Amino acid sequence: MRAFGWIILILSIIGLVIVSNVFFIVRQAEQAILLEVGRPVRIINATGADEAGLHMKIPIYQQVEILDKRNLGLDIQGIEVIASDQRRLRVDAFVRWRISDPLRYYQRFRVETAAEAQLNRITTSAIREALGDVAVPEIISGQRAQLMDRIRNNVNQGLQNDGIDIIDVRIRQADLPREVAEGVYNRMRTARLQEAQRIRSEGEERARLIRAQAEREKTVIEAQAREQAEIIRGEGDARATEIYAAAYGRDAEFFRFQRALLACEKAIQRGTQLVIGPSSLGVCDQFFDSARQAGGTR
Repeated sequence: MRAFGWIILILSIIGLVIVSNVFFIVRQAEQAILLEVGRPVRIINATGADEAGLHMKIPIYQQVEILDKRNLGLDIQGIEVIASDQRRLRVDAFVRWRISDPLRYYQRFRVETAAEAQLNRITTSAIREALGDVAVPEIISGQRAQLMDRIRNNVNQGLQNDGIDIIDVRIRQADLPREVAEGVYNRMRTARLQEAQRIRSEGEERARLIRAQAEREKTVIEAQAREQAEIIRGEGDARATEIYAAAYGRDAEFFRFQRALLACEKAIQRGTQLVIGPSSLGVCDQFFDSARQAGGTR
């Protein structure tokens, strides 16, 4: 009985080994190459096909190579680039790629590490070629999108027979070496200071022009105001003279009397020693006599 149990166990193990060598699974994110004695005969679940699931093969005679069907990424760091203005840059890039032709890819590389090495070499060369034709400011903030398109096209062209499709190439970081960065910073600072000084000078010149214009307008307004005031004052004096003349014409003796009183009042307030008034003012003669006596006794 124990021997029978061992036989069942051995047969189960043999069955599992046979099943594992006959059946294989291709997942949705994978594609497979079926080989017969090392020769590719079939692509399973290639791009555009829906063949994921359980498949069979002949043990020993047939083999299966599983390849990734998803978009893959590759970081490329520390690329030394000399721009067209002879300044050095240290560039880090990122490449998105996928296997577009599994058969060519397998025949060319066999393993993913070999494909990444080739992709690294071609991308580095394309980046140096593209960035070497432009100046650093254009790389940092100018024609970034156009440069990326050019690099992607060049890399695709270099890998067109290798079964790889480049989806995108991006520069993650582009840094100047420390000693170069300091020089660039100093030049940029100097340029900004010059621009600030130019703007400040233009502002001061504009302010001077505005102040001069304001002074001219002020002078004109004051002159016009004085002229208008003189005109109004002259018209007022003329009107007052006209009124005085009309009133004087009505009672000349009364106005002579009033003027004599005003003149006497001012003379007395100022301490005049001698007051000379009209010789005949009727009721005012006594007033002027008293004034003359007061002035003479001082």
